[in-house]
Amino acid sequence: MQSAPSPRNRTLIWLGNDELQIAVARGGGHIAALHLPKNPSSINPYWEPPWRSLEPEEVSGALVDRDYGGAPEGRLLASVLGHNLALDLYGPPSEQEVEAGLVTHGMIGVLPWTWEQRNPATLVGNCRDPIAQVEFSRKLQVRGSSVLIEESLTNLCAWDRPFAWQQHVSLGPPFLEDGFWAESNSERGATHPQSFGPGASLIPGTETDWPYAPRRSGFFLDYRKPLEADSVANDFTGYQVSRRDELGNFVAGNSRFGFALFYLWPRHFFPWMGIWDERHARAAKPWEKRASVRAYEFGVSPHPMLRRELLASSRLFDTPTYLILPARQIFSVRYVLGVFAHVHEAGKLVVSGDQAVLTRDEREISRVTLPGQCSSSMRWEMRA
Repeated sequence: MQSAPSPRNRTLIWLGNDELQIAVARGGGHIAALHLPKNPSSINPYWEPPWRSLEPEEVSGALVDRDYGGAPEGRLLASVLGHNLALDLYGPPSEQEVEAGLVTHGMIGVLPWTWEQRNPATLVGNCRDPIAQVEFSRKLQVRGSSVLIEESLTNLCAWDRPFAWQQHVSLGPPFLEDGFWAESNSERGATHPQSFGPGASLIPGTETDWPYAPRRSGFFLDYRKPLEADSVANDFTGYQVSRRDELGNFVAGNSRFGFALFYLWPRHFFPWMGIWDERHARAAKPWEKRASVRAYEFGVSPHPMLRRELLASSRLFDTPTYLILPARQIFSVRYVLGVFAHVHEAGKLVVSGDQAVLTRDEREISRVTLPGQCSSSMRWEMRA
């Protein structure tokens, strides 16, 4: 197993080939870094928080209270990196759930995992959450310049359960700054029902359409572009993935660094994509107005909310806002992470057979051979 400490003093497991290498955090399972060996301008596009990052087993309640803002978010902030997983919560726990030991976005991202590296390009991780009573596994296989990611979730309970299951893909500077661009096949959307607090720039609870979100100033935020250099933001907007497409997608690149990463997933399983901006707004520890991050978060829910709030608003735009996992059943999903190398302009992602094609004005910019097909279990509440 090829392990090495990251600049944030976290132990990462590297896998890949001479086209693409990715790093996974041993603790918490986050996809923490990405490297293109043949691109001399390659940088890590994923967010690395500007504070000290800890292995989950190093985190104590006293340390969370002192340095990371306390419960329920502090334990997650102490270990979060890059692409983290929100499961079985997406958002904060309730007051009663906090007392029971739950943390923001659930426990999977803050627990130790067990790992098996089957070959230099294949890694399998497993984690058991005793509070949520679930088992989770993730298999990553790097093939060419893309990664096939297979996840499975087992409900250990003897009753049907409502779940959140969200891929929280956080991007950071310098990738997120000058030269940044993004695109998605998302459509109808809505800003978060509540304001995110100090620094919030959007009008809450307002319907919109991709890629725009209404600002309090009277203008619109365009999620295809980076935030302005002097802006302050603390916002979230959720979008419905196009119902015309079998697969959801987003692609984000930077023309200065000459590459773009993309994700493809089965829309029937993950029908939503939310976008979160935090830019020099949150003053509490460990944020201290130092962070700049944008997350493209695809999954089963449009917005991060209390579990009871998601249950109370079970559908948005006639699409479910959470997943039902039946008693003692296993759900699985396969999705793709890929990279377009040597790309210096923005484009849209089109899937043609086993190819992901980046296009602009019907002109092909780049293409990547996909490592496998996206697929998933059938969701009961998505049958209608």
